Amino acid sequence: MGDVLLSLDAVSKSYWRGPSEVRVLADASLGVPAGELVAVWGKRGAGKTTLLRIAAGLEAPDSGSVRFDGEDLSGLSEGAHARLMREQVGWVRRAGPRSDLAMLDYVALPLLIDHGQRGAHGQAIESLRRVGMSECAGQRWSSLSDGERALVAIAHGIARAPRLLLVDDPTANLGLREREEVLQLLLSLVEETNLAVLMAVPDMPAAMRSHQLRALSGGRLLTPAPPPPRGENILDFPRGERSA
Repeated sequence: MGDVLLSLDAVSKSYWRGPSEVRVLADASLGVPAGELVAVWGKRGAGKTTLLRIAAGLEAPDSGSVRFDGEDLSGLSEGAHARLMREQVGWVRRAGPRSDLAMLDYVALPLLIDHGQRGAHGQAIESLRRVGMSECAGQRWSSLSDGERALVAIAHGIARAPRLLLVDDPTANLGLREREEVLQLLLSLVEETNLAVLMAVPDMPAAMRSHQLRALSGGRLLTPAPPPPRGENILDFPRGERSA
């Protein structure tokens, strides 16, 4: 385990829906070290994407702090935050490109400012090769399977060799074999490059092999107890909450 690269300390966030206040995060604290895959799982609408956006500094918490490499994100200027996102933080989203790009151009897109077209394409080819998707370089998003899209999205996220990778529901709609392929790829990237990964997933099985596992429920980040012996499938949570 490396030093903690990303830390959230007592982060809270609420939204107003009409006259009602909906608390999405309540005193959420989390540390993501370099060289670890940290998974947060919760049902749809639990606040996983909000957590990732706050971790990236794209949304401000109502209270609490977010630090990257020891620096409070709230103190960064707009330009400094833009450089941080461009140079050190990668995003993996399920949504693909908004235009009809070939996958080589899509993966190269974040690299164009710093490397030009030739350099960006060279790194994009290597990124696609690393995830096993070299043959998809000339294809469009619409022609890919869900599993292929997940892998190309990871290639897009790692193209700039970030220190932190934020991954939003990478296994949604995937079969068991494809889920395992995605998870194994992320684990191998962590081990090979000392990458820090914060991953949000919609179900427990997709997160079981992570280095840290947290459950987001009622706005709180809970730590499941170790699985019971003899194959029983009950998980215990603090404060008496249980989930089968």
